[in-house]
Amino acid sequence: MHKVLIAARTLGWCAIALAICSCNSNFPSNAQSISSTAHPVSSPNTLAQPAQPDPAVSSSPAGVSKSPQAGTTPTESVMSEPYVNPLDSIVLNAKNRVAKDPTAKSKSAALTPTRLNLDVNDGNAQFKQLSKALALTKQQPQSPSQNRISASASCRAFPCLILSRDPSNSQNRFNNPIYKLTAYRDRTSDYVFQLDAVTGRGFTQARNRYQSDTDAPLPDGSYSVVPTVVKGTIREVGGTMVPIFPKPGFNPRMRRTALGIHWDPSFDRDNKEDGTSGCIGMTKKYDYHQVRNFVLKYRPRSLEVQITR
Repeated sequence: MHKVLIAARTLGWCAIALAICSCNSNFPSNAQSISSTAHPVSSPNTLAQPAQPDPAVSSSPAGVSKSPQAGTTPTESVMSEPYVNPLDSIVLNAKNRVAKDPTAKSKSAALTPTRLNLDVNDGNAQFKQLSKALALTKQQPQSPSQNRISASASCRAFPCLILSRDPSNSQNRFNNPIYKLTAYRDRTSDYVFQLDAVTGRGFTQARNRYQSDTDAPLPDGSYSVVPTVVKGTIREVGGTMVPIFPKPGFNPRMRRTALGIHWDPSFDRDNKEDGTSGCIGMTKKYDYHQVRNFVLKYRPRSLEVQITR
């Protein structure tokens, strides 16, 4: 009986020991118990609750934190892009093409605008291009007008009229030479107008120009212009004319009278009246009106005829 009691007591102590061991295995360690004591949770068993994810750690597979850094706001701010000069973009694109393909240098140079470049290698080329552009835009001193030179050399007094040869030696269909009647106000300005005119007829150009009743052209020399308008006595005058007279000291062989400037109504017409009997005939009626208005307004002091030289 005594042995039975001893065996029963031994088994009881073993059961108690096993119970204590099993209880110790179900409780957290000292560190865990201290942590749980410092940060109590609502659940009595901390191991029964699943581990709460750290809000500072992302749930992405890489585990990279996406929390906002210090000094920044979680919302994205919209910022305006800086202004980019289109010329700078063209230059940059050209340089990139050259860097990728050296053979494209010649092509990109044609597309690159002329600008001052701070690159030392391109400095000389850019400077030459800029100098060339400035040279093209520089105003060159203007030479005296050819019209002014001819007026100064031909007119003895201003205002004046000049009857001269056409440089192209043009003629109408009846071989009547076309001359140029030019008007000048003063020595410093260009001509007011330059109009086509005839004198004589196509078949009388070689006749004596100092003799009357020859229908020859006017002889060269200086004439006075009367600042008035008179009515013509024949149809071929065209209505009215501006009278002209040889100036004193003209060639003593001069025997021509009843001379003037008028419109030739038969110019280039097949009626055997093309041209004049010695007067200066304007090829258009409107041109004659210009001459008449110039004479009445500016009162030219001379008419210089230079058609044989």
